[in-house]
Amino acid sequence: MLLECLDIEVQGERLRLHPARAVLWPGRSTLIVADPHFGKDDIFRRAGIALPRGPAIADLQRLTQLVTEHACTRLVVLGDFLHGVTQTGDSFLQAFRIWRQAHGSLTVDIVVGNHDRHERAQVWQQLVGWHTRPLVEPPFVLAHEPAAHPEGYVLAGHIHPVMRLRRRSGAGRVPVFWQRREYLVLPSFGSMTGGAEVAPELGDQLYAAGPERVIRLPVPVG
Repeated sequence: MLLECLDIEVQGERLRLHPARAVLWPGRSTLIVADPHFGKDDIFRRAGIALPRGPAIADLQRLTQLVTEHACTRLVVLGDFLHGVTQTGDSFLQAFRIWRQAHGSLTVDIVVGNHDRHERAQVWQQLVGWHTRPLVEPPFVLAHEPAAHPEGYVLAGHIHPVMRLRRRSGAGRVPVFWQRREYLVLPSFGSMTGGAEVAPELGDQLYAAGPERVIRLPVPVG
């Protein structure tokens, strides 16, 4: 199935919005995602909630497909890489080590989000860049929480933005990229994450990440 991306220009740079809820920055050969919440299934199982193993593996496979198809040399995760503190024996730890070995030439940078802050950094520092502050890479600032920043236009996550759309088959919520004057909020990449409906204002732009294409939406205001 051929997926249709949507290109937008932000601060003179071309960004490609992908239906897989990711952003491609062609000028830097970089793939950017937000809020995968890896390890959520491990945490649920530790709490006695029976979940099948597999969502994290599927999301890693989606990353593989994206970096391969678009010849990316770098992956940036805008926070909430993990859902919570990992423990020895968690299936995701082993799965990610294997995945990292398979992509040894790929640079991976994690911007720490609120779900990552209690994780032991030393567990990951041999595998990825583990950054407790936003990455300033003009014209952008790569951050977890969307907020104006004096050093550039912010690309962020945290909110998991969605919009409710009315269709012939009924109403449903779809993940969206939410573009505002000072920042662009990415939808959550993770398969096991929910979403928060956003309230766009005049001047905002919304782009729905459908299964096959990204579509610019009219912005309801008022």
